[in-house]
Amino acid sequence: MSGITKDQIVFHGKLSELYLLAKEGKIPTHLQGSHTRPCKFWTATKVLSGIRNAVIITHGPSGCAYGVKQAYKLTNCRNSGSYYEPVVSTDADLNTVIYGGERNLREAILEVDRKYRPEIIIVATSCATGIIGDNVDAVVGKLKGEIGAEIMPIHCEGFAGDYRTGFDLVFEQIVDFMEPPTPEKRETLKHSVNIVGAKMGPERTEVDTDVKELVRLIHGMGADVHAVIAGNCTLAQLKAAPSAAVNCALCLDLGYPIGKAMRDKHGTPLNSTILPYGIAATEKWLMGAAKHLGMEEQAQAFMQAEYDAVKEEYEAAKQYLEGKLAIVEGHDAIKSLSIAHMLEKDFGMRPVIYNFHPWSAQARETSIDYLLETGVDPEILITKGTLAFGKYESMQQTEEELMAFLGSTNPAETVYFGSSLSFPHIPLVDLNAILNRPRFGYRGALKVAECITTSLAYAFRPRSSLTKQIVFPKNAGLASGASLTSKLSNELPDCTIYAEHRRGRGQCMMN
Repeated sequence: MSGITKDQIVFHGKLSELYLLAKEGKIPTHLQGSHTRPCKFWTATKVLSGIRNAVIITHGPSGCAYGVKQAYKLTNCRNSGSYYEPVVSTDADLNTVIYGGERNLREAILEVDRKYRPEIIIVATSCATGIIGDNVDAVVGKLKGEIGAEIMPIHCEGFAGDYRTGFDLVFEQIVDFMEPPTPEKRETLKHSVNIVGAKMGPERTEVDTDVKELVRLIHGMGADVHAVIAGNCTLAQLKAAPSAAVNCALCLDLGYPIGKAMRDKHGTPLNSTILPYGIAATEKWLMGAAKHLGMEEQAQAFMQAEYDAVKEEYEAAKQYLEGKLAIVEGHDAIKSLSIAHMLEKDFGMRPVIYNFHPWSAQARETSIDYLLETGVDPEILITKGTLAFGKYESMQQTEEELMAFLGSTNPAETVYFGSSLSFPHIPLVDLNAILNRPRFGYRGALKVAECITTSLAYAFRPRSSLTKQIVFPKNAGLASGASLTSKLSNELPDCTIYAEHRRGRGQCMMN
């Protein structure tokens, strides 16, 4: 089957084998400088932007606030239909770096409280103020009695940790906003759950998103969702959250820190599963919630009804897909693991996760442990292109290595789960391009099955040669990602597109 050579392969084996090599230090797990990720500041403020009626004060240069505003707050306020909630900067400059910025921070907090009257003020430290050592905690502590808003400092300077630590820090620290459960609150919320680990704010009202599907499923078995944390949650919801019957992790890796913190501090039970792609994962997620709600019988009846609604089409698709090969792009580690779980458990397919970076074997331990415990140990293929320059998931080199691996594979028996920017000679399913979602739950499992079967049915049609020329121009000069659609430009390699006549094929034009 394979025409790939040994010198093109970094690793080819089971996930458990890669995991062991990473733990023993026998495979490089660092991300080289060209494989940049968001910093701790960015991921922290991404979660914080999902708290409603909150103002983030970025204690640092104005550029940090601009990025958060453009990427997160404007989108969240638009999606929720709420008034714009500003992201404010203390506008640190050269004088601040030399003389300190505590006075500016104090004035900014007072002005924000007076001008916007938010429920919450969050002070997020940047690299600059973290380096000079401003005593942010002291400034915040002295103002707590002088302002109307709740206030919290978040020490998320970008140099002080990788992007994952920003998520974990905020999810653990916002537990401080929460109040201890009381018998009265527990009685009120005894049939309610929190969905925890959401890292973005409200979702577009006109789209049936994955989180909305989970909310529908919870309602369907007769329970309620108290809060999605942090997805457009309010201060009141945060305060009462520990009194809910159970926390259900949306993303296992990101939901676990806040779930564990709430369990340790307030005794709130935690239901942790992998992302609920497919029926097997969905049922485990729902039954985990039902157990703590005391609603196992209702959940079983509801799940049967949900399955019956898709059974005929789903079983036909399952029979058709059994035994087929699925190549799953691995750059989104958590999603690729969850998709592999669905393809094997639900459809009986053979998943191969392609270019699951060795770094993810350390960064995603929680999800990997869970997957292996369920008996799913997918095949992993890592080629040298993923360790090369640029954005490793979008390299032309990795595409050519994949084609070499596939060799003479029958397109009618193989499907590629990945970006529409990739052009392997096999059918493609781009889950990010499914606009009539959801992709979770029973309806999501059927939707994915339909996408696979449709893709395989049209395997005889070649991918668009025109689109490929746009992504990989043959005779163009320096091509900018901004010249393409927003979807394409967001997923392009870090520096530029590839132009063959200027450099060797697959080489970056900036080198």
